[in-house]
Amino acid sequence: MFKPLAVAVSLGCAALATDANAYEYGEYAGDTLDTLINDYPGRYRGTASFAGATTLMQSRLAFGYQTQLQDFTWAGNRSSQNVIASAPGSSGQYVVLGAHYDTYYGRPTLQGLDDNGSGAAVLTEIARNLGGIELENGLEVVGFGAEEEGLRGSRAYVASLSDEQRSNLLGMINLDSLITGDKMYAHAGFNSVDNPALGAYRDQLLRIAQELKIPLFTNPGLNEEYPAGTGCCSDGESFEGLNVPVLFIEATNWELGDLDGYEQTDNPAIPGGATWHNPTLDNEQVLTNAFGQERIDQRLRDFSRLLTRLVLELTNADLLASTASGGAMARQMEDQLQRQHLALTRLHDRRWLTLLGSSRPVGSFDGAVGVEGETTPESGFDMPGDPRSHRAGVNLLGDYRASEAVTVGGSLSFQRSRDNLDHSARLEAETWQLGLYGLFNDGGPAWLGGELSAGYADLDSKRSVYLKANNGPVLLDQRIDGDTNAWFWGARVDGGYDFDIAGIRTGPQGGLDFVHYKIDDFNEDDDLRTALGYEKQDYDSVEASLGWGLRGELPLGNRMAVQPYASVRWVKELADGRLDDIALTALGDGRTRNAGLGDVDKDFGRAQAGALLAVTEQLGVFAEANSRFAHSEGSQASYSLGVQWQF
Repeated sequence: MFKPLAVAVSLGCAALATDANAYEYGEYAGDTLDTLINDYPGRYRGTASFAGATTLMQSRLAFGYQTQLQDFTWAGNRSSQNVIASAPGSSGQYVVLGAHYDTYYGRPTLQGLDDNGSGAAVLTEIARNLGGIELENGLEVVGFGAEEEGLRGSRAYVASLSDEQRSNLLGMINLDSLITGDKMYAHAGFNSVDNPALGAYRDQLLRIAQELKIPLFTNPGLNEEYPAGTGCCSDGESFEGLNVPVLFIEATNWELGDLDGYEQTDNPAIPGGATWHNPTLDNEQVLTNAFGQERIDQRLRDFSRLLTRLVLELTNADLLASTASGGAMARQMEDQLQRQHLALTRLHDRRWLTLLGSSRPVGSFDGAVGVEGETTPESGFDMPGDPRSHRAGVNLLGDYRASEAVTVGGSLSFQRSRDNLDHSARLEAETWQLGLYGLFNDGGPAWLGGELSAGYADLDSKRSVYLKANNGPVLLDQRIDGDTNAWFWGARVDGGYDFDIAGIRTGPQGGLDFVHYKIDDFNEDDDLRTALGYEKQDYDSVEASLGWGLRGELPLGNRMAVQPYASVRWVKELADGRLDDIALTALGDGRTRNAGLGDVDKDFGRAQAGALLAVTEQLGVFAEANSRFAHSEGSQASYSLGVQWQF
């Protein structure tokens, strides 16, 4: 179908990414435009300027794309070229984005800043913005030659499409003449008159313009020959017979002259109201003097913003990014629930330490109320994009000394936690947990503890959908709210054998901890197309652990004492641990996509060090550090501090 001249993919694109300077919306287009009009005026077939402009367009479209040249001929001896840059998607379908870069035939001094250096320049920036981004629907970016001689380039492109390519073509967007006109417009093709569904791209872009607060208009239909909402007269026309949506992008003024869009402006600096094909008007000096450089910069910037966002949506790149973000949030919910459960087990562990060091009479009942806080700093968190978390809670517990060897009790705790995520995202939870625990120790070196636990969490999320061009502008920056509930329940046994060495009790420890987690399905509370629906998350964790621990007691006088403790264990996950993936449904198209949550590391270590300080017989404080290590997702450290009042 095409005659290859050069291919720029993979390693070549990576090299370009390394060398490219950072840019904001409109800047990449501005660089393309400057070179097109100043280095290559008179860009029509058979000239050195057209050949140079072709090479420029191919290089400017190369980032993240496979580029090719398509030769075509007409009328026997006339020939030109199209520049084609392709980025495949996972679906096999694709969208065409096009603009002609030639100027009117036979006018060697015509810079063609408006017609159509502007459209060709924005074309290169849209492609650059999406370069290297994962696409579901592919993107084919085409710089058309010989538009000014009867849409020859676009006709040749359409004629070359195979039946399969035609069936996979979703639609076409055409950019032409974006500077001179008083207003920015988006029109559907004439094929939308008989089939209104083919006006979908126009309606979608008008919705985006409203969201971005960029003034965008469509043909008001004041001239009956041009029905409202439709446009014409550029390369988009070649695609109308394919029965796909066609979108014409232009700047003009459909309320002047014959109300047909051919009079672009009422600016007195533009005689006749139009600059098309006129070397004395369609050039940098005249347009800058007439409108100011700010007008040119604004049009390149705003058209780039609008159309980059539209192409993101048409290729479903935004939904793929949202699905990945949704998977990260689901993973965060699972991680936070695990930390909530660990907070309860550590509360019981500290209670067991107190009981192991006490000599309470049989039949006695003791209780305590406590307040504690925990922080997970940025350097100790386990996932990129999850800077830190905080937790604060209160707890109430009490236990009964049933015999010389057995103590049983229960606990009730409430915790509020917050994970601060990248780009102002967050995950908050309010969690209630109920526990029943027991300890067997007859005063000897062996001890055995057990617990039953249940928890309920109200989860409130603010998810970020953030997508940035490589070395370029931010393409998406959205926050989407959601809320759901979660339950978890389980059982644990833990025990050890302590040797007494110079007053320090130390020895092997081991345990088995089972928890079942269930997070309700829910839909996010937003009308953005990137909002998601989550399926229920239901999974088990069974952790077996084996390690070594130590504890001691140091009197400090005035009835004060400190009880240091530490342990290190190797953990083996025997069940799911958490989910590997989750199905998420996008509001934008109603489709369900799977988001990977990462492989579960089932072998890792946990370490703990802390101290209980008895200030008085009733008042105690504790400080504790916990760390997960040798884990495939990195370290996860937390630091806790609390106060407890015995009664």
